[in-house]
Amino acid sequence: MIGQWLLFVSFAISTTCAHSFTFIDAAKAIESHDSVDALLQRAKSLEEEGDIRGSWGDPKLKMAAKNYPVDSFNNDQTPMTGIEFGLSQKIALTNRYGKIENSFDAMADSQSFASGDQKRLLIKALWDLSIDKKGLIDEKKIIEENLSWVEKMLAVSNKLYANGKVNQQSLLEIQIRKSELEIGLNNVDFGMSEIAAKLSYLIGKNGKTFEIDTVPWKLLEAKAEDDRGDYKLRSLEMKALSSKEMLKAQRLSYIPDLNISVGYTKRANIDKKGDFLSAMITFPLPLSSDKYSKHAKAGFKRAESIRGLRNYQKKKKSNVELLGHQIEKIQMDLEILSDKSIIFARNSRKITTKSYSLGGSSYIELLQAELKLQKLLLRRVKLSSVLDRKKVQLTYLTGGKLYE
Repeated sequence: MIGQWLLFVSFAISTTCAHSFTFIDAAKAIESHDSVDALLQRAKSLEEEGDIRGSWGDPKLKMAAKNYPVDSFNNDQTPMTGIEFGLSQKIALTNRYGKIENSFDAMADSQSFASGDQKRLLIKALWDLSIDKKGLIDEKKIIEENLSWVEKMLAVSNKLYANGKVNQQSLLEIQIRKSELEIGLNNVDFGMSEIAAKLSYLIGKNGKTFEIDTVPWKLLEAKAEDDRGDYKLRSLEMKALSSKEMLKAQRLSYIPDLNISVGYTKRANIDKKGDFLSAMITFPLPLSSDKYSKHAKAGFKRAESIRGLRNYQKKKKSNVELLGHQIEKIQMDLEILSDKSIIFARNSRKITTKSYSLGGSSYIELLQAELKLQKLLLRRVKLSSVLDRKKVQLTYLTGGKLYE
């Protein structure tokens, strides 16, 4: 009987684990998120666009029946009648099309890095949800511990009431406090459900089975060695390179492309002069505003991309410095809170509890001591969550690892 029960428990545990998922599982699932894949498809599209825009185009084959008399359509009535075969091709005198292709390739790389940044943003969102879940778990432990204490105090109050040492108001107030804590537990449960729903969208799995113990908190203490992990920065850099190549291409556009064509006309040869050969070169004259406007537009795009890159670099430096100061301040606040305030509040509640049990303190003093301790404990949880969020933000900004 015991063996069958152990077998059933083992099966239940293995089944539960099979359906649960770790932080790394979630991070890998994010790699195939639709918003990430959409940017990758955009990158591939730009690569193909670069091949199109960087091409000279196909050669053109021409066949024409020339100078046939309208009354007979015979090919031997006039010496100019014949069938012409022609071939033409556009030829660039500069490497303008190569620059255009380079520009689109750089823009494709920019979109690829944007896809990487989108993935990092989603993993950052996974971190934020993990922090929220951890905070709710810690909050639930605090409320459950307080609820257990309040229930003990309610039992003590019933004895004191039976002995006439406290009035009925004391019982009612403590019962009200108990109901408030029960509401707090319900709020925590609803908060967990909300997090599970958000996780389900993020990773496409049941968020309730996320194993919070697998979150690699130690990564938040590591520092990035360089900016290579900052995909947003690299995307902006490639965007600036793309605008640079396009500006070079537009400068070269003032040198026109040549269109070279050759033709061979097969005649009836009634004048004994043989068949005809022809050759032609054509090129546009840059007299319209088209090329000038495209050049100016490319210049403005170049300036825009440079300004955007510089602004991001300045803002990143400022935010990294600001986050460093904020993290330092929160750590100091947490140290004071844990080493002093909470210890004092625990001792205060302990003393007040003993005094109330002996009929020395009032229920108001008792509840005040309990509320003060809970407030400080919950504040520590909130500050710890804020600290973790700041660390995640700093890791994201500096290009650090968000998962192993």
